[in-house]
Parts: sequence; C-alpha cells; structure tokens
Amino acid sequence: MFDMQLKAGRVDQYARGEEMTMVAAHVRVLNSLLFIRDAYIKTLPLVDGNGAVWSTPSCVAVSCMPDSDGPTEIKIGASSELPGNRGKLLFDAQLETPSRRIIVETVLAKNVLERDVSNTVTRVRIWTNGLRDTNKVIIVIG
Repeated sequence: MFDMQLKAGRVDQYARGEEMTMVAAHVRVLNSLLFIRDAYIKTLPLVDGNGAVWSTPSCVAVSCMPDSDGPTEIKIGASSELPGNRGKLLFDAQLETPSRRIIVETVLAKNVLERDVSNTVTRVRIWTNGLRDTNKVIIVIG
C-alpha cells in the first residue's frame, strides 16, 4: 500500500503543487488606510487625499473604513478562491515582490495579513464596494 501522508514539518504550497488558500481578517483600521506591499521594501506612496488608492512599484495604499465606524473586512487570495462579485475594481497592476511575500499592514505597521507569492513581480488587483470609506477590501494576487 502507498503511503499517502505528507511529510511532517512545514511544506509550502508550491512544493506540494497546491493552490494557495484565501485568508481574511476583520480589523478596525486607524487612519482608514491599508498598505499592500512587499515584505522587505517599505517605499510607501504619497497619500494626497485625492482618490482612494495610491501606489509605488512595490506598495499600494488603499483607503478603507475609519476605525471609529467599525471593522474593515480584508481578503487576500488567488482569483479562483474569491467570490465572482467583488465590487468595484480600484487597482490592477504589477507589484515588485522580491521577497516573494506580500503583506497587508496598517499605518502603524501592524501586520494584518500576509501571503507568499511565487514570483518577484506579482499582479495585484484590488476591489472594494466603491466607497472611499469602504468596509470591504478584496486583494487578488497572481
């Protein structure tokens, strides 16, 4: 009989050939701003208050619900893992990811979510409910 168990210890999703799994969080976000960026590069965009999204080659800032109004739901995953009706597309571009890890953090550098990615440049798409003070941010990677 064949041994069907995975090896003990940490084996990442790419070594097993599996799809990544969606992760989500509900957080109250101070200053109504989230950063989606490479884990090692901290070149933040200039946030001028016009619009709802700002970016650099390795970071995207997106506005969200103020902490005093309640939590923001944040989801990150592959396109196949996230619902089809995502809302309004705010951002669709390549993000430099030399660390092969994307993090979602607050202005106080509190890490909310993180995901491994397979390449040093990753396509990132961000959807919200279309409001500047959105209570939903969906991040599709890859």
